[in-house]
Amino acid sequence: MTSAPGGSPKVVALMPTWKAAGFVRETLESLAAQQYANLEVLISDDASPDATASICADFATRHEGFRLFRQPRNLGWIGNVNWLLAHARGDYFFFAFHDDPLEPQYVASLVAALESNPRAVLAFTDIRLGPHVESYRDLDGVHDRVERARRFIAKRGRWWIPNRGLFRAAAAERVGGVRRHLAGEYSADWPWLLHLALLGDFVRVPAPLIRKVWRNDGVSVSWGRSLWKSSAVLLSCMREVRRARLPIREEAIVQGELVGYGLRASFGALAGRVARATARTSSR
Repeated sequence: MTSAPGGSPKVVALMPTWKAAGFVRETLESLAAQQYANLEVLISDDASPDATASICADFATRHEGFRLFRQPRNLGWIGNVNWLLAHARGDYFFFAFHDDPLEPQYVASLVAALESNPRAVLAFTDIRLGPHVESYRDLDGVHDRVERARRFIAKRGRWWIPNRGLFRAAAAERVGGVRRHLAGEYSADWPWLLHLALLGDFVRVPAPLIRKVWRNDGVSVSWGRSLWKSSAVLLSCMREVRRARLPIREEAIVQGELVGYGLRASFGALAGRVARATARTSSR
């Protein structure tokens, strides 16, 4: 542990930035306003072509605990995130996405949730998405890792919300970072979170302590979707399950759930194509 003299665990915010000059200040201010003393903020700017790095550098000079690193070349989102994971030193980490501001009690609330549950590897909150509060409740109170994986694989609702949570540094080390796959970076948070879910409980703090902002030029928006990309992510999930080194029976169950998900997704995509082709034919 790297606790402060007062006994609080050290938390490191991992902030990957790129072309965020128009909005990064709000997120930086929300990190500076956190009601938790033992917090370090590592910012890695991914060779932004705009003023992002200079804005972050100016902020870091005026706020203790903020450190900026400028990448000499563009690493991509996964490369930048993994660079931060490799250089962070602390007890708990979280991804401080450059366009998602936090409420002041965000870090303190999630530290308390993890400190009170040694079986948990990740704690997350509800989020504000536009005028609405969104929650991911599928893993509430689920302590069995196979059942946790089964529910997470189903991808019901806002399954990606936990990626905006606080996780144990030791768990991140076991997973080994976020991995690229055959389709590049597309939905790489799904295999990452699935592996974490196999390591321990996910705890939801039922309060909207983060605001998710969708941007037309955001990384996830630019990915696009296709059956090929979904299949590549599914294969990545299967590799993460293998890396988790489960007992043979448990691994077989989880891999079977992934195969079932893939089949349902393929049939759904095929049915959609048939429906669209039928509609085009009937409209002629």
